[in-house]
Amino acid sequence: MRFPSVHAVLALLAAASILTPGLARADPPSPELMARLAATSATMDEVRKRASYTMEGHIDTLDGDGNVSSVETTRARVERDGGRTHLVIEKATKDGKDVTDEERKKAAREEGKHDEEKQKARIDIPFLAAVQPKYVFDQVETDPKDPTRVRIAFTPKEPDEHSVEGSAWVDTRAGQFLSAGFKVSKPGFFVDYVHVTVEVGARTELGPAVSRITFDGKGGFLFIHKHFRGSEALSNYAIGPKS
Repeated sequence: MRFPSVHAVLALLAAASILTPGLARADPPSPELMARLAATSATMDEVRKRASYTMEGHIDTLDGDGNVSSVETTRARVERDGGRTHLVIEKATKDGKDVTDEERKKAAREEGKHDEEKQKARIDIPFLAAVQPKYVFDQVETDPKDPTRVRIAFTPKEPDEHSVEGSAWVDTRAGQFLSAGFKVSKPGFFVDYVHVTVEVGARTELGPAVSRITFDGKGGFLFIHKHFRGSEALSNYAIGPKS
């Protein structure tokens, strides 16, 4: 089984601190903070729908001893054209070999179904107003160096393939989450687990945007299981018109 290239993983995950399992229950965040998080999350969701951007990243496949057995890298531009998404591969390698043409052909074959598949796989931000009722939120930690930064844990009331569980560091002054670590509640049939960390550091004319995604996962078929990890850096955002 060959694991998907970097851009395919991003399409699956980019939906949006490291996950800490077994978080203790605490008091829920204030309604005022949750309302502000809903507003800023709506802005980030609008960026997701309208932004073109550059991404650079890699996927490492690990052997049974945890050593890197294969490395794939990709540099590409994601272009929004109304309601459609175009993936423009600039450079791709596998284990040092240039596979740019191969990845371009693959992107062209998959472009027609890219948006539909991404929509099915997309995971909405838990802080969105329409999504918040599906989750339980707990304020579990305050940054001892900055009391305006708190960590909020989120757990789906009814876990499914579109929900996640984890936590996010939040700037209470801006009502904006700064980073989020989570795992997919019910990963796909051939996926054992996927853990994701999202960092918000890029800026656009609409507001903050995702600057880095890191992931770690394992999956396979029958007796063949592979462990993969990687990261994506997102930059050079340009906001297009509403579709």
